[in-house]
Amino acid sequence: MPALTFDIRKDGLTALQDKKITVKEFIDGVLSEDNGMAIMEITPWLTEFHKQDGGSPVTSAIKIAEAEYDFATQTGKLKLAYKVSVTFGCADIFRTDDFTETCKIIIDPEKNKLTLFITDQLTRDTVDEF
Repeated sequence: MPALTFDIRKDGLTALQDKKITVKEFIDGVLSEDNGMAIMEITPWLTEFHKQDGGSPVTSAIKIAEAEYDFATQTGKLKLAYKVSVTFGCADIFRTDDFTETCKIIIDPEKNKLTLFITDQLTRDTVDEF
């Protein structure tokens, strides 16, 4: 399970703890820091889910659809909504579909870090067939 860790601003964390912003607003803010560098780190992992679909998948329009957080355990989950465009050049086919992935998060207020765990891609092994 890939884990991506991002720096969080203390003022954003304080606003979340004081319930001045929602967890969705907080994570949106974290992911948009540094001109969206966090989104660029997430993109290849989401694209990987669609490599088996053929064509040349391109992931775009990543946003947080839902988010929840438990202050007591400092854990939560979020649902990423995104688009995948696939091009089959020889057949002159271009298609864009909507997808979602649910990921676990941990917020470490001591280190000012948010860790996002992207679910491993499920693969089938021939051993499982027997």
